[in-house]
Amino acid sequence: MQPEWSNAQTGLQRRAWEDVLRPVAALVAERARAMSVEVAEAIDARLPDLQPDAESLEANRASAEASILGFAKMLEEGADPANARLGAATLAYAQEGAQRGIPVTVLLRSYRLGHAAVWERIAAVIAEQATDPELRSAATALCSQWLFAYTDAALCVAEDFYSAERERWVRSAAATRADTITSILAGEPIDIAVASRRLGYELDRRHTALVAWLQAYEDGRDTFTALEAAIQAMQAQIGGLAVLVHPLGIMSAAVWISTHKPVPAARLVALRLDMGAAPGVRVAIGEPAVGIAGFRQSHIEATHARRVAELAERPAGTVTLYARVALAAIATADLDQARTFVQRELQGLTATDDATTRLAATLRTYLDEHASRSRAARRLGIHENTVSYRIKQAEEILGRSTDERTLELRVALALANLVSEQPPD
Repeated sequence: MQPEWSNAQTGLQRRAWEDVLRPVAALVAERARAMSVEVAEAIDARLPDLQPDAESLEANRASAEASILGFAKMLEEGADPANARLGAATLAYAQEGAQRGIPVTVLLRSYRLGHAAVWERIAAVIAEQATDPELRSAATALCSQWLFAYTDAALCVAEDFYSAERERWVRSAAATRADTITSILAGEPIDIAVASRRLGYELDRRHTALVAWLQAYEDGRDTFTALEAAIQAMQAQIGGLAVLVHPLGIMSAAVWISTHKPVPAARLVALRLDMGAAPGVRVAIGEPAVGIAGFRQSHIEATHARRVAELAERPAGTVTLYARVALAAIATADLDQARTFVQRELQGLTATDDATTRLAATLRTYLDEHASRSRAARRLGIHENTVSYRIKQAEEILGRSTDERTLELRVALALANLVSEQPPD
């Protein structure tokens, strides 16, 4: 097979491509996802404001993975790097940057940092595969030139795409809507009639806010269609007159559904997502509220409900109501303080071994049943004496009677799973 790129067509460089770089390309493709995680973290360490939340970090990771796979394919085929094309995830990342107003210089710097991080990892793969020093040196030099040329071509494409998208966004009605929503959520003074006209959405009605999101980007999945299906399902089930959608990124959207009449609590509790139509989507919902203040408050609650859902690692397809998690949302607003509170109240009951977990679960049920051993035993399907024995063990670990500081104890038990620090992978 003749490589297209002239630098790899003859002599030692041709051997280096055939014997080393083509096998390396296959390994890089296999390891692309793991590499992309490391690359996104490396960029985050240098440009923390570029990725202020988990969604932005995931968008950058997906962009990095698409670029790594693109380069691996080019390397395997011997293609000319001048013909580099950007994948959908990379274009989406550039588009989000344009809409968020990230300076193009910052965006391009993130690509250069990504280039450096990717090269470090590819060089390590070359060192693994090439045993002959001369061939290894040639392969390393050739691959470095290839990656540099690929990145340079990709940066030109990204910069042109960013500039066009930024100009389009600034001139669009979407930018006006986004600015209006940002002003409302920031609590800035605004004329409700003017804001309603800009949004094409009546703000003097009753609003139920929600956030719909995907946890991870998957290449080939139409994220917009999945989110749109979830939003339409929520509007239909709530019975909304109108819906306002405000993209938060490439994998999430803030939504408001307006109604004339109050939305019954039972209707909210019954909300369901069809995973066939909206695969991977999760939804968090604030309490319905009236007017421009209600528009803002319901959104704040939906955002907190999302945070609790993520802490609880709720699966795709779930709908989390703020009304059901309000206490957890308030108590975990400062996560470090919540962890300290749980540790102080529960002492050794925060351990994750099976025996301690059983004690904590029994104590939680016992307190839910107003300190009734018989009712707790029936709920747990165990003997009443077993409940008594476990409560005694729990009190020994706590160093106090469960009759003391009962409210604090119940709150700590309810928060324990939410604030537990996950062990590293």
